[in-house]
Amino acid sequence: MHIKLHINKTLGLLLLVGLLQACVAVNPGQSQDEKASAVNVQLGIGYLQQNKLDLASQKLTKALKQDPESASAHNAYAILQERLKQLELAEKHYKKATKLDPNDSQSANNYGTFLCRHGRELESEKYFLQALKNPLYSTPEYAYYNAAICLLKVQQVEAAREYLRKALVEKSDFADALLAMGGLLFDEMDYADARLYLDRYHLYAPPSARSLWLSIQTARKIDADTDVSELVQRLQTDFPDSRENQLWKEQQ
Repeated sequence: MHIKLHINKTLGLLLLVGLLQACVAVNPGQSQDEKASAVNVQLGIGYLQQNKLDLASQKLTKALKQDPESASAHNAYAILQERLKQLELAEKHYKKATKLDPNDSQSANNYGTFLCRHGRELESEKYFLQALKNPLYSTPEYAYYNAAICLLKVQQVEAAREYLRKALVEKSDFADALLAMGGLLFDEMDYADARLYLDRYHLYAPPSARSLWLSIQTARKIDADTDVSELVQRLQTDFPDSRENQLWKEQQ
């Protein structure tokens, strides 16, 4: 299925986006240990962003000691452990974060993404929906999108389509969702609508190997005589080693 060419990379990206958006507030009513923990979580996240995992581990371990009840600390520590391939430990801390603060949408989204990345797609949906329960969640489109991609992995196409639709209601220029919807519609042979979503994708994001491949195939399905030479040239020039370019060569 064409959609699967993009799934794993996308989920990794969204988990990173979630991390980059993490913000741990230091509130006046907190104890000194809680304030110190929040600061160390922020420092740990900064080191994670820089891929300085040893330093991230030092700061996040300290944050957990200072405030064992901090959902943000458990969430960030879980991300670190997943990076280190310590999956059981990562899951323990993801789960702890979601239990400590059920309204922490980012923790719920990240735990759902973790489950999906490790073959537990149906279980992950629960946590994406938990993330969406918080009306103050600033980026619900990510949870909708993640849920859609996970369900596509297990062939639940109608539910996935609905989640993508909701993601685009939240953020109409959400490029990843536009591309995923284009791919879904292409696989369902709805080529005219697929082209509409692909055209919208190219308004908001630079072409990718996948978007060019889908645009080429969609154009040819709608009209076999369509000139796709410009798209093909872009694919061959910008993505010569891509799987999509290899597929194009095999068609010739």
